Amino acid sequence: MKHMICNAIAAVLLSAALVSCTKGFDEMNVNPNSPTPDSVDPNYLISPIIVSSTLEVNIYQRIHNLYNDTFAQYFANDKYTSNVCVPNDDWSQEYWNKVWGWISGLNEVIRTCSGNEKYVNSVQIARIWRVWIFSRTTDLFGDIPYSEACDGSGKPAKYDTQKDIYYDFLKELTEASEAIDLNGRNLGTSDFIFKGDMARWKAFANSLRLRLAMRLSEVDPAKAKLEAEAAVKADGGMLSGIEDDVKILRKENYYQFDGGALYYSAANLYSRSRMTMSSSMQKLLTNLGGQPFPKKDIYTSVPDYIDPRGTIYFNVTSEFTNAGAGYRGRWKGVTPGYTKAVAAEKENACTNNSRLGTYFLTKNKVKDADAAFTISFDREQVLMYYAEICFLKAEGACRGWNMGGSAEDFYKAGIIASMKEVEIEDDVIDAYLNSTMPNLYGTTVPFNDKTSDKHNSQLAKIITQKYLANFPDNSWEAWNDYRRLGMPSLDPFAMPETGYVLEAGAMDWKGSLRRLIYPAKEKLTNEANYNEAVARLSDGDNTTSRMWWDCRTNIED
Repeated sequence: MKHMICNAIAAVLLSAALVSCTKGFDEMNVNPNSPTPDSVDPNYLISPIIVSSTLEVNIYQRIHNLYNDTFAQYFANDKYTSNVCVPNDDWSQEYWNKVWGWISGLNEVIRTCSGNEKYVNSVQIARIWRVWIFSRTTDLFGDIPYSEACDGSGKPAKYDTQKDIYYDFLKELTEASEAIDLNGRNLGTSDFIFKGDMARWKAFANSLRLRLAMRLSEVDPAKAKLEAEAAVKADGGMLSGIEDDVKILRKENYYQFDGGALYYSAANLYSRSRMTMSSSMQKLLTNLGGQPFPKKDIYTSVPDYIDPRGTIYFNVTSEFTNAGAGYRGRWKGVTPGYTKAVAAEKENACTNNSRLGTYFLTKNKVKDADAAFTISFDREQVLMYYAEICFLKAEGACRGWNMGGSAEDFYKAGIIASMKEVEIEDDVIDAYLNSTMPNLYGTTVPFNDKTSDKHNSQLAKIITQKYLANFPDNSWEAWNDYRRLGMPSLDPFAMPETGYVLEAGAMDWKGSLRRLIYPAKEKLTNEANYNEAVARLSDGDNTTSRMWWDCRTNIED
């Protein structure tokens, strides 16, 4: 009954907020219900926003799967999806509309509860989650409405610069973490992430601060260093083990999720099948760490050696993966960026290539591609992996920042954590850490086995392992790192539409899209502020324009 009340209240609030925000910023935050802490428990307003902003079905499929997963090349696009380099305005508009509904609801909690000791933790959670939502949005588009967004003024909202937005993110996370009362009232069973544990919210705020500080590494290194070092030292610490992974919980005593939301996170229903490994993923995993390919003798086309996560992440084709005759027994990815016609060819069909592993689809975490399986809806989506924090610290230490330890130690800890996530044995991990066999881009595992090759520098090793460790749920960060650093090595999109990349076939920033185009309706509903924001972009409102933190022009050794 509690969850029914929660959803009903949230629906009223968010519907009002969405209507007010999507008709243009001149009507923002008109809320006829005017909820107060006395009339509506703010905790029941926060929880549905957290769920919707991570699991809403259409948003997950379109923005997470079909945008970020393919931009980061965790997966290849297929015949059912549009060209990977051409954003779909309807998808972008739907996400844009949802954002202002979520932000309006969180702003309402902050406005009505600030100064109320009973709800001090509710306010801090709302502030932290507002940063989470805004950070994803600015990383997709660049400059966005921020300081005036959904502020109730009734005036059109200006687009803040990404620099100002990021500086405020770091301030907000610092203040929210410090203001959390570990002994105060929490969200209890309405907390679908930490079950009411405010110490974990504190650690999450600090960890998110480190992630966002690192985003500034190329454009504002002094600020990045200052904030990263402060985040590591902040009271409350950070994620400290894989048991601290930040997850959206699916336990039935916390929330009755729509099964469709998980299905999108496990399978691309738009193509009626699981998502397909990209050729870039295949090259990154092949030979890395020098471990023998399991059951190689029964397969027709697989490498001799592989990163042990490779066959867990992606299945070998088999009768149970519905591979066609002549395509069974191979572990193979598809070149990213094919047109629909080329993606539809049998050689590139998703069922005839390696697809998302059954480990992520089944209750009992099946690893055998030759075993029949039934997709489970119980899997919890990971929002932040502990391994990512290890690699962020490793990168900071590699840059000479004080992260509280050595880059090599953090690097190894990240690899071990990633391997433990998918239950790889200790002896295999040890062998992997000591192997100098390079992957198909030339990257090896041992931290000190570095060369002058840009693909095998210590930074390249860190980002390669971070990319692999963030699979499958954190393609957002994988794409961000590729834009920020040009790492890890990825193939250029094969057949980009003219005008959506600077140079077709080029590696790194010239051969990939850098941002999403603003939704077309912005030109009509917030014209003056939209035009001002577009004027700041290097190449106008196009996917070739680079946002503030995406400023590097070469890959450093």
